Amino acid sequence: MTGKLVLVLAAALSLGTDSLGQVVTVTTAADVIDVNTQTATVADLPGPDGKVSFSEAMIATNNTPGHQTVGFAIPQSEWTLQFVLPGRAVLTSSVGFYFRAFDAVTIDGTTQTAFTGDTNPDGWEVALYGVSLYLNADQCTLLGFDSSNVVATGSNCTIQGNTGSMNIELFGGSGSLIDGNEGGTIKIDRSSGNVVTGNKVGRVRVLGFDPLAANNRIGGPNPEDRNHIYGYGTTNSEGLPSGAAVQLFYTTGTVVENNWIGTLDGLTSGNLACTIGVSVESRNDDVRIEGNLISGIIGKGTGPHHGGQLFGRGVLASGLGAGLTLVGNTIGPDVNGDPTLGAVWGIDLGDPVTHPLQMTDIVIGGPGPGEGNEIAGHVFNGVTVGRNTGAVRMTGNSIHDNGWLGIDLVPTGYGYGVSPNDPLDADTGGSTMQNFPVLDSARRGTSTVRFAGSLSSSPSDTFTIEFFASPTCDPSGNGEGETPLGATAVTTNASGLAAFDVTLGAVVPAGWVATATATREPVGATSEFSACIPFADDVCQDDLGFAGPGDTVLGLCGQALDSGNRATLSLIQATALSPAMFVIGTQSQPTPFLNGVLVPIPPTLTPVLMTDAAGAIETLVPGGGGPATLYLQCVSADASQVFGVEVSNALRVVLGT
Repeated sequence: MTGKLVLVLAAALSLGTDSLGQVVTVTTAADVIDVNTQTATVADLPGPDGKVSFSEAMIATNNTPGHQTVGFAIPQSEWTLQFVLPGRAVLTSSVGFYFRAFDAVTIDGTTQTAFTGDTNPDGWEVALYGVSLYLNADQCTLLGFDSSNVVATGSNCTIQGNTGSMNIELFGGSGSLIDGNEGGTIKIDRSSGNVVTGNKVGRVRVLGFDPLAANNRIGGPNPEDRNHIYGYGTTNSEGLPSGAAVQLFYTTGTVVENNWIGTLDGLTSGNLACTIGVSVESRNDDVRIEGNLISGIIGKGTGPHHGGQLFGRGVLASGLGAGLTLVGNTIGPDVNGDPTLGAVWGIDLGDPVTHPLQMTDIVIGGPGPGEGNEIAGHVFNGVTVGRNTGAVRMTGNSIHDNGWLGIDLVPTGYGYGVSPNDPLDADTGGSTMQNFPVLDSARRGTSTVRFAGSLSSSPSDTFTIEFFASPTCDPSGNGEGETPLGATAVTTNASGLAAFDVTLGAVVPAGWVATATATREPVGATSEFSACIPFADDVCQDDLGFAGPGDTVLGLCGQALDSGNRATLSLIQATALSPAMFVIGTQSQPTPFLNGVLVPIPPTLTPVLMTDAAGAIETLVPGGGGPATLYLQCVSADASQVFGVEVSNALRVVLGT
């Protein structure tokens, strides 16, 4: 164990300095006390028996001013309980009261390894059995223990680098660090401002009451901050599994960031009795769940009553509060991005029967880079919004490969599945039962997509319409949305209607389908996915070349120009805020023109438009009026050219009937 060797050397060097004051070395595993428990100091050790027990070391350091270090050099001849914890110096006590720090102290179990060597290849060489260690003073440090229980009630303590089945609790106090440990449970109980990083444990619990446990951080942005929280759960006598990997109860300002939750290796479930990845329950404010891999949460029932049944929620939120943000998480896919580790339910916002949620300001995803979540591979819904849950903003997410719906809003009357739109959006339920858009068309070009459709919802409100692409349509006919493409804003009229026709920069593979969601602003209530429609390929009119001088590019792409159809005429890379003359003719006779070539000769029409601040023009061209073939080219002002103009490429335009 390279890391173990480094810590042993560091401990040996630190014991040779005065940085932590006096050093007390424990030399016996027996819990003997032959010093005065009220007055003995470090100077009184050892007692008459010539040995120092752990109880005596703690008594002496508690009675001696300053910060001491307790080290270990217990001969193997003193070791007991080897049938329980082999290869370790096991400390136990029939009383246990003196395994407590009432003054700042460092308790360094790595010194035992330096004394006897690596006798426990799976961890450190000092362990407690049948008793807990209490760090009741501020500025205490514990390191190098194995398979022990420790409770810190002081502030600014450090519990670091311990191994085996450690159980670590912070009760009260604040500002402590729990880093690089292995074990079962880390519990933060009525304690604030603590940091939990780099641990490998079954679960992490943050519990507050009055006041709320505040500003605790589980994980962090750096690779070394990541906790591997593989899952906790028990199975009752009926064979029903139950347990959460991360539990937040009466907290505020909690951050859960960059952890692996529910899996150790990113490819398999960590605990088949764990049924919740992150449980946000009772009362929580301003919780941020960011950048985590939450996968493998799939509890399996056993026995005659629950055998073969599956249970699991990636994230479950219930209770009260204000502010729950989930951004940049991977919920369901494995570490390779394949949707193989989904739960039964992906994100469950208020199970309407057992876990009602009345929390405000809930956000899933975001418009910025890396803010969207990937929610995939779940047996049922990707996101479920319970009937008692208010507005939920969902944007920028990749939601795909879920067994039921990508997003399911549960109505007041209860029931899962696609909720049909209603007039004026008056129904009630999850996320206000916001109506979804209706897509009339979706077209893809080489680097753009264009959507046309409408929204029927509440009158005179503003909405964000977000568009998605997926390889296939969901079996329900609505959703999902694997690739977010962008969004546009619309405002409904007095009848609750709004139309949209928007072109976005995006590349979509051939054969994919389109969906959309609507979010009412500013409340942030997002709909289910719309019905899906296939992308149709844009038809671009033939480019004949002949461009120059200059860099302008002319294009006409969209639907075939039959009656009732339309396409987008675009000019780019022209001079900003300058006139551009479009030359239209029925014949193609390339003719030299001002250092270039003009194709539509003779011209029939020459409309002039102005370029925008980006040097571009975009306008819709209706179809019909044919059959006919026209030729189109643009001559625009450019003072850098010899004759003050630049000439675009020429197009052949085919009009239908």
